[in-house]
Amino acid sequence: MVKGFSDSEFKNDIDKEEINEFTDKIEFKKVSFSYEKNKVLKNLSFEVKKGEVVAIVGLSGSGKSTLVNLIPKFYSYGEGEILIDGKNINNLSIKDIRKLISIVSQESILFNTSIKENILLDKLDSDNTVLEESSIAANAFDFIHENNEGFEYSVGDNGINLSGGQKQRIAIARAIASKCPILILDEATSALDSKSEKLVQDALDKIMKEKTSIVIAHRLSTIKNADKILVLDDGEIIESGSHSELLNLNGIYSNLIKLQSIS
Repeated sequence: MVKGFSDSEFKNDIDKEEINEFTDKIEFKKVSFSYEKNKVLKNLSFEVKKGEVVAIVGLSGSGKSTLVNLIPKFYSYGEGEILIDGKNINNLSIKDIRKLISIVSQESILFNTSIKENILLDKLDSDNTVLEESSIAANAFDFIHENNEGFEYSVGDNGINLSGGQKQRIAIARAIASKCPILILDEATSALDSKSEKLVQDALDKIMKEKTSIVIAHRLSTIKNADKILVLDDGEIIESGSHSELLNLNGIYSNLIKLQSIS
């Protein structure tokens, strides 16, 4: 049986308030989240202002991915409030929220179709300029045109015909073409070799200048210029500040930087 609208995650959207733009900030107010009886996030409070880059760092299992997955409502949180422009996301249309957000994760999903369709998705009637400009900004234009098919080249099942770095650059081009004001990066370069990582990071640096960005960073050197860095430990924010402020604290963040320098 094909899953219909009535039993989908969007079934209650008809009763929800619309939101069509992002103008101010995202706020977490005393937010907690549990998987069954295991409390993963504990009493989180912070804000991300429009145009800011906020990075989230911490050891594996500290709750970083869970935190960012609450914003597009992939999970429902148990306590507190998450607000977009002062509106509780529980009162907002899920479809509308997700139209505001682009996500580039460690394993970006590509569909078994052309590069063009993977970048533009449901906006296939867009001007070719959008396709070209987004692929250039993502450092993808050159490799796309290494073969005669160009944008019509089929990426195969989940991008099997592309390298890891190429897949990530297609995902970044998609995020650029979508023109969503909010960008979530979940360890987007952690699975790449050093050459691919440099190309992808350069593309990410360009796109972050145009959006409000929440970044989970694998390599801490890539988030030194973030407006704010949140250090998560066992589901709690234990340090918060700029790169220089956190170094001066000589705490967890400083130790993480030292460990990466040694490795």
